[in-house]
Amino acid sequence: MPTQGASITVQGGLDLISSSHALFRTPGAATKLQNFESSTTGGYRRISGYEKLGTTSGVIPSGVSTDIIHGISGYADGVVVAQGDDLYFSTTGTSYVTINKDTFTAATGTVSISAGSPTVTGTSTVFTSEFIVGDDIKIDGNFYKVLSITSNTVLTLDINANTGSTQNGLTFYKGGIIASALAAATTIPRTNQTNLQFTNFESHGVNGTLYFVDGNNRIGEFFIDENNKYHFEEIHRSSPTACSLIERYAERIVVSGQAANPSLVYYSTRLKPYDFEGASAGFVDVGDIVTGIKVFRNSLIIFCKNSIYELTNLDSTPIIKSVTKNIGCISGNSIQEIGGDLIFLAPDGLRTIAGTARIDDVELSSISRKILPLVNDIINNFANYTLSSMVIRERSQYRLFYYQSGQAVAGQKGIIGTFKYNAEGIPSFEWSETKGLPVKFCTSDVNNSGTENLFHTDETGYVYKHDTGNSFDGSNVEAEFQTPDMDYGDNGLRKSLYKVKTNIEPEGTQNDLNLRIRYDFESSEVPQPGNFAVGNLSSASLFGTAVFGTAVFGTTTLPSKSVLVNGSGFSNNFKFFSNDTNAPYSVNGMFVSFIAGGRR
Repeated sequence: MPTQGASITVQGGLDLISSSHALFRTPGAATKLQNFESSTTGGYRRISGYEKLGTTSGVIPSGVSTDIIHGISGYADGVVVAQGDDLYFSTTGTSYVTINKDTFTAATGTVSISAGSPTVTGTSTVFTSEFIVGDDIKIDGNFYKVLSITSNTVLTLDINANTGSTQNGLTFYKGGIIASALAAATTIPRTNQTNLQFTNFESHGVNGTLYFVDGNNRIGEFFIDENNKYHFEEIHRSSPTACSLIERYAERIVVSGQAANPSLVYYSTRLKPYDFEGASAGFVDVGDIVTGIKVFRNSLIIFCKNSIYELTNLDSTPIIKSVTKNIGCISGNSIQEIGGDLIFLAPDGLRTIAGTARIDDVELSSISRKILPLVNDIINNFANYTLSSMVIRERSQYRLFYYQSGQAVAGQKGIIGTFKYNAEGIPSFEWSETKGLPVKFCTSDVNNSGTENLFHTDETGYVYKHDTGNSFDGSNVEAEFQTPDMDYGDNGLRKSLYKVKTNIEPEGTQNDLNLRIRYDFESSEVPQPGNFAVGNLSSASLFGTAVFGTAVFGTTTLPSKSVLVNGSGFSNNFKFFSNDTNAPYSVNGMFVSFIAGGRR
């Protein structure tokens, strides 16, 4: 009998809503795509793993595994972790220092200040040797920045002193201590910390200044200056307390999420993020419970429970425009910028805010229709999950994790969306899901050298390097990709498959990849074959660097592996699956050879 063949290009991502008939037309889509990701260049790639930051055994920042982690952020080529009532910083992960410390030390002499004046007058002071412009200085329990230094006895603050009257003979303090001195410094407790949010205000050299809120305490500030001295403060100058949302916008710090004032959005003085009482500071009331704030182009988008607003013009009279009063955002932790849009979780699924040249044309569009069952699970069980999200910029990828406390690691879930353009040039997302990847909090940032740093935490107390290595912290990565049933254009013709030529790109040695074929929608009336091994794949080795006798020479970057198969039916699907700690691989397509049989 003559043979026939069909070429299948792997593309489209996970599709959980289309009918089996409709899926005949998209054989490269996936009905199951677990621990795979869609590539921007085509195909599905088994995801990388994760591993403990620092060493294989790892180091818990607080040293106590039962201390709850409340948030994480990249900073200064390292990571800041909130655990228990404290915050910790590390560049290596092999050791951590507690940073919520009183970093001010007594300066020489005493000073006098007057209400409403920025001038500080010293007695027996040595301003010129103990301070430089931009330094922190604390007077009467409030901290300021040094704007200028006239002499050893006269300096100017960046803002006016906020005392009620002239005060003389005040002890004052200079900010910043070296890391080794942190242990001896007095701890500033951050009691009852909850879900922390961070933002970096680009000041103080290459690292910037990290500002953060936690829902119960004052706004925090942390930075490492040009002399490698550590600075930690809590903002007191009329700053709102117990906020849970924070963002940098219009050269200010913007905060919201107060339980007592859930509809208010506060903003600091321009270029002075620690000052909430200056002439250009203030607040707005949007009349709805704020759930998230995020910069989008030249605006601040304010996400609320039932509505979305746009805030602009903070240098004059603030302007608030309605984006929509018909839909809101469930969680601010879902908001990320990707593909020139903001993505967020709404009550009806994941959506983007897509802007045009005219800001009035901001419009909403749904992007998660094909994975609606997964998204509905998140929405319907929202109270049981801790949501976190990140963007992997180099792969145009959005990741949303929904962590369930008390759930076994194998049951922890997430979804991955890869932003790409379809054949018509229309932007879209291709989706997959993660399983066994326990992410309670996560962060992605670009360090000083331009490298993207990805971290996450769970409930074990450890910090993990995200999206790295071949395993889930030493455990297997269980990956499955299943195609829809395909009929090769003729559902009435029986086909006997005899060979599948797979197009698979390994990133290292892969010898545990298997192929399963099921006929006629896995009908019990049709004989179903066993699994077929597709293993013994290796990436190409370079002459002069590979080891003779172990490396594989002469392979291509996109090798084709022919697999002899059997079975027959009017339609069939394919499932590629692996469960190992081998290197990731990409499934790019396949060519199916079959013999035509009888017609029904």
